[in-house]
Amino acid sequence: MRSKAVLILIMLLILSGAAKGQKKYPKDTFRSPVSFPISLSGSFGEVRKNHFHSGIDIRTQGEQGKPVYAIADGYVARVFVSPGGFGKAIYLAHSNGYTSVYGHLRSFAGALATWVRKEQYRKESFALDTEIPEGTIRFKKGDIIAYSGNSGSSAGPHLHFEIRDSKTQEVVDPLLFGLMKPDGTIPKISYVKIYPADQDALINGLNQPILMPVIAAGKGFALKNNDTIKVSGNIYFGIETSDQGEGGLKTGANTIRLSVDDQLVFSQHIDRFAFSETRYVNSLIDYPALIRSKHKIQRSYIAPNNRLGIYQDVKNKGVINFSGKATHAVIYRVTDDFGNTGSLLFHVRSTPTGRAMGGSDKQEGAFAQVFSWKRDNRFEKAGLQLAVPGEALYEDLPFTYYTSPPVRGTYAPVHHLHDRLTPLHTYCSLSIKAERLPAALQEKAIIVSVDGAGKFISQGGSFAEGWVKTRIREFGNYSVAIDTIPPVIKPVNVFDNKKIGNQSTIQIKISDNLAGIKTYKGTLNGKWILMDYDAKKNLLVYTFDDRLLPGKNKFILTVADGTGNSTRYAATLIR
Repeated sequence: MRSKAVLILIMLLILSGAAKGQKKYPKDTFRSPVSFPISLSGSFGEVRKNHFHSGIDIRTQGEQGKPVYAIADGYVARVFVSPGGFGKAIYLAHSNGYTSVYGHLRSFAGALATWVRKEQYRKESFALDTEIPEGTIRFKKGDIIAYSGNSGSSAGPHLHFEIRDSKTQEVVDPLLFGLMKPDGTIPKISYVKIYPADQDALINGLNQPILMPVIAAGKGFALKNNDTIKVSGNIYFGIETSDQGEGGLKTGANTIRLSVDDQLVFSQHIDRFAFSETRYVNSLIDYPALIRSKHKIQRSYIAPNNRLGIYQDVKNKGVINFSGKATHAVIYRVTDDFGNTGSLLFHVRSTPTGRAMGGSDKQEGAFAQVFSWKRDNRFEKAGLQLAVPGEALYEDLPFTYYTSPPVRGTYAPVHHLHDRLTPLHTYCSLSIKAERLPAALQEKAIIVSVDGAGKFISQGGSFAEGWVKTRIREFGNYSVAIDTIPPVIKPVNVFDNKKIGNQSTIQIKISDNLAGIKTYKGTLNGKWILMDYDAKKNLLVYTFDDRLLPGKNKFILTVADGTGNSTRYAATLIR
């Protein structure tokens, strides 16, 4: 009896600890960051190339300039300004251990706007990424802190909004804090894919994946072609799913469960993650399908070097062995933030293992060597040095390599490094020997990726002792090129000796042919001026302030690219 009582006590303690470990989020602490009903164009944890979406994208009715409000009392802990990324962003720390983040803003408000402007002039830099001492700038709940915009790498006006754990900086699903009214729409399942896990597995008699469209059926979903699929050997599954809620509220599916014959074999749930994990999304998704056809298939399989913390109740890394002769029921259940669940039931039939035929992702090029995900890899051929850290791969890779003759404008053969369908998690070191490069052009040399049409994309690099060296984060086709062409400056609303009394800005377009814009500097009468840079529009804008004087003003803009080419524009402007 005593041992039974001890066992019961141990179980109670375990259950108590599990209950304590379940994170509860306050539902009534935060207000909405906007004054209108929230409608989303992007959801938390949405799978994208190279990252999970770290917040929610709130529609701003197609406009910029909507007031953005502090969701609770707090102080500005960090401010970020950049031509790309979040553009203009605020990090507001709150006393309950969370930090709210507001991105793609058009402008800051109040004391923060004044502080940022002074800091930009102090550093003579448009771009900022600055931590602000606690208490320097405070906002109360409901204060206007900024105005919504389209700054940075934004495809249209919206507010990117995040909630982070202030201590760990993990991002947390904002919808867990009660910011949106629940909807009653189940997530949508669009496709299911079945994969052979090794060369001996068969799907309908072939050793290649099969993609199957899914249609709505009653209160759930079914395969469009509802035939039973024949499988044998080691198999895993994948699913493409999304959640389009009532009135276009895109809320996302945060839980995926896979069962075979009523046995749960795989489960994933994403309600928070660390930024150190986000690129592992390339192992979660079917990366080749994303690159080839933009399908976002989430694989119910964990690769050896996939370190995501979103998985629970996973049997054998998601790989299921089908043998013998039996029919099996396969069920996917997908749940959104509000508990709505969409289900798909289909059947597979085990068949005796036969001879594997075919393959879907046969690599082009000559086999070179096997790269290990457990250790660092080094590959050297004539004119090429490539170092691939083990942590860059999600599983062992039969690496392929070949060369082709130089294309017009290059100074080395084109080195074909595997293919673009295999993702790299971390940077790899790449050096290419520039055998035909004249000494006078060495400082202008860069490594470029070469697409099928012969177009170059700069990967940067530096020349030393006959080699050009850089870092890459994608396999592909690489060679050496030069950039001797300076950036282009095109005035939009000014010219020399123009009278500018009826305008409020100076607008200039800047661009570069290859290496990319590295620096720019605008001055008025010899003093630095703040020019807002919108990289996606190639546009610089100076808004008139006290640095523009009555009478004649000398405006000078200097722009340099990544290989040191520069262009200067000067004009006298009359106010």
